[in-house]
Amino acid sequence: MVTIDELEALLAGDHELRRVELKGAGMLRRNGRFVAKIARATMAMGNLRDGGLVVIGIANDQIAAMQPGLNDAELAEWSDFDLASAALSQYSDPPTWFELHKFVLSNGARVVVLEVSEFEHDIHVCKKDFEGVLKDGQTYVRARGEPRSVPVPSSAEARELHTLAIDKGVREFVRRAGAAGIGLGRAVEPGEIDTHAYADEVAVAWADPTPITEPAAGVLVPWVSTPGFTDVAVRPGSFQADRVNAGQLERFVLGHTVSIRGWPVPFVDQRQQVQRHGNWIGQNILSGGLPHGEAWRMFTSGQFLHRRLLTTDLRDTGELKPDIDGVTGAVAVWDVLLYMVEVAEFGARSATTLGLDKVTFDVALEGIAGRQLISGEFRREIHGPYIAAANRFEASVTVDVTTLLENPGGVGVDLAQRLLHQFGLNVPDEVLFEQQDATFNRKR
Repeated sequence: MVTIDELEALLAGDHELRRVELKGAGMLRRNGRFVAKIARATMAMGNLRDGGLVVIGIANDQIAAMQPGLNDAELAEWSDFDLASAALSQYSDPPTWFELHKFVLSNGARVVVLEVSEFEHDIHVCKKDFEGVLKDGQTYVRARGEPRSVPVPSSAEARELHTLAIDKGVREFVRRAGAAGIGLGRAVEPGEIDTHAYADEVAVAWADPTPITEPAAGVLVPWVSTPGFTDVAVRPGSFQADRVNAGQLERFVLGHTVSIRGWPVPFVDQRQQVQRHGNWIGQNILSGGLPHGEAWRMFTSGQFLHRRLLTTDLRDTGELKPDIDGVTGAVAVWDVLLYMVEVAEFGARSATTLGLDKVTFDVALEGIAGRQLISGEFRREIHGPYIAAANRFEASVTVDVTTLLENPGGVGVDLAQRLLHQFGLNVPDEVLFEQQDATFNRKR
């Protein structure tokens, strides 16, 4: 679920994004053209992998200023979920599904955000005309270049939409087979030669310092001196140097980005140049607005590498502070859990496209010596103390793709547990599943 901080960070860039459409202000009951434009945007977001946000109350020429906001009458109408849902569903087949959030931004502007979910089984198709805005039978998508909600503009967007529908069908079949007790695969381990080849890529990718390992002054919160970060590798089981065409690497990453929590994993900053190194590409990113830092690498072998600063190192809030004197920092349970679920989902999407039979996840927490494991949420408590003595906790898991596609959330929980256990924390898997489901608003 998107938060105010995340929304304001997205607006701070002062331009629309593929997953964020801004529609200004307008009434729901007495402005049919405005409602039709909102309907077009929700259909387009629903046809995008992981969906996206439609922000009502911010004009696309006043993005960074976060203006004009909604007046009392507009806010009252758009805050009524049943009214909004009924108005929008008359245009889409099947109806779009969204969560409705009402926010008061830091400048006092009031907005309503429709957090639109990716289509469940069938692509959203327009079923009703509105002159100059909507056409019956048309399919709307978010264009890749200039972010707009438009009829399918090219073969690239059409292929992307069809691929998404096929991928969802494959994964639904795998889930149903698993529920019926039909095993489609088995766990396997990578060979020694493969492991060494991938390790050589890792060494090349991280040979130079990055803002993650050596952040600039003022990036970390005052009580943290040494950065803590997650260090992840997602790789095919067998090594093949040219599994992905070098010219398609950026599109591959963009096409498999996971945005189920709002902020994408990985974040590909299209305002800065991607570094190209022959058989791999990457970016180092420190984002303004919402404190965030990450570095990612993608190889033609299909190996994806990701390092990301811990949330506890970047946000000066009571929930994310350690409560024991003398510790060097904190690691939040939810930060580890939710990120591992996103990593598993990225692996599942990559495996589907590449036609893999197994995927290996190498995951680690780095820079954690002397840190305290905390819940990170006042409403959830853990009873410690749990303090890391080692500077790095790591785990490696190889799973068959059937298991991964059937239950990526379960793989994510397994990865998280392997790291959390090293702090000494032992909580039932179901506790983590419940937290995952509540955050992502979905059921396994």
